[in-house]
Amino acid sequence: MIDDIDIPEDLKGDLIPEIDPQKLFDENEYSTIIVGAEGMTKKDSHNVDYLTVLLSKASTREEKDEALINLKENKAQEFIIGAISKSKNLAQKARLVAVCWETGLDFSKDYLFFINLICDADFLVAFEAYTVISEMMVDTDEAVLDTALKILKKQSNPSVAVTDAILLIEQKLEN
Repeated sequence: MIDDIDIPEDLKGDLIPEIDPQKLFDENEYSTIIVGAEGMTKKDSHNVDYLTVLLSKASTREEKDEALINLKENKAQEFIIGAISKSKNLAQKARLVAVCWETGLDFSKDYLFFINLICDADFLVAFEAYTVISEMMVDTDEAVLDTALKILKKQSNPSVAVTDAILLIEQKLEN
């Protein structure tokens, strides 16, 4: 690859740094999150920047707080849900789910989306999803709660998040 370029041998290391191919696939070195598509709006472009700040280990607490405020101001629920859906990296997925409750945005219309995440095998994803539904202040429709219970009770080896969600929903249905 680099040898195909007509650059003197003694300059190649300075102009074109050697890239270790193993690093490209090391999630601790690089990670990719797909959050947009062609034709993104300017607001969506900003939302990408805010999510990047929230996912970056190098961001300060102040930068992260500002990003959460901006996502809330942009009413970025749909955008965040899309990012969660596309995320393959479980640590990033859990962080994106946490963003949902940290922003204080209303995700009540996505209740069943979070119920399905509670069933995820990854503890952090399930835990953060449980936190989202437990922090919801809006009353959830009884039919949605019934559907959520059916989904949760289908789990053959329910995690703590699943059993806690079942208890939470049963309490809501009793009231």
